[in-house]
Amino acid sequence: MALDLQKISGLPISLDLKSLKLEFQGDFPFIKKSERSLDELRPYLKNPEVKNGPDPVYYVWRYVHLKKDDEKIKTHNLRYDLTLLPPGKIGGEFIKTAGHYHKSFPEVFEVLLGRAYFLIQSFDNNPENIKSVFLIEAGPGEKLLIPIGYGHNMISVFNEPLLTANWVSDKAEYDYESYKNNRGASYYFLDNGNLIDIVKNPNYDSVPEIKKIRIKEHLEFGLIKDRPLYDLVNNLDKLRFLNYPEEFKGEWRNW
Repeated sequence: MALDLQKISGLPISLDLKSLKLEFQGDFPFIKKSERSLDELRPYLKNPEVKNGPDPVYYVWRYVHLKKDDEKIKTHNLRYDLTLLPPGKIGGEFIKTAGHYHKSFPEVFEVLLGRAYFLIQSFDNNPENIKSVFLIEAGPGEKLLIPIGYGHNMISVFNEPLLTANWVSDKAEYDYESYKNNRGASYYFLDNGNLIDIVKNPNYDSVPEIKKIRIKEHLEFGLIKDRPLYDLVNNLDKLRFLNYPEEFKGEWRNW
């Protein structure tokens, strides 16, 4: 059985619920698909020696767009991606993405299917000393911004597939090393039966308490709940801040 995702995504795509494969029905040009294997994710895990876990752990499709939109997306130097996390655990740790910091460009996310925990963190001068940690829970149709200088990873704690979309500058570069050197983000999300244990990562020198914050809509950027993020392809000037964040300082923070 395939779940039609066109209404919520704005694209002719569906998810095969049995195989958990994403299917593209429209006229798409080149799509770059990648898989994050268990071995690749090991340096980011609480227990890198874990024996059991899904492999691949999650999937990413980059440069996802319809052929008719190809020229204008390239002209605006943007990229639209999809990320799929199947449900499951690695040892006792919930499925998650590796995590990285944004060096020079922000990013905007949308949850298309399932529910996501976004763990967002920042540091001052030393990546071993975390300055702030925020936790945002987002469901279908909800969107959030990741500012410059912040790191983030995504955790799936619910027993359902999690599919997200994002717009980002095609010039964006990421710092994975800070996460890799500390075995992941500042907190681990662990399975404790019917409960979720959120525990500090002891590999950091200092980690503050988590602040839980709510999703904030950004009407000025067209980031509205239940309006597909991909629909901004018809008004890409709304996403100008992704390539020119210096023009919007102080205007687009979630927190």
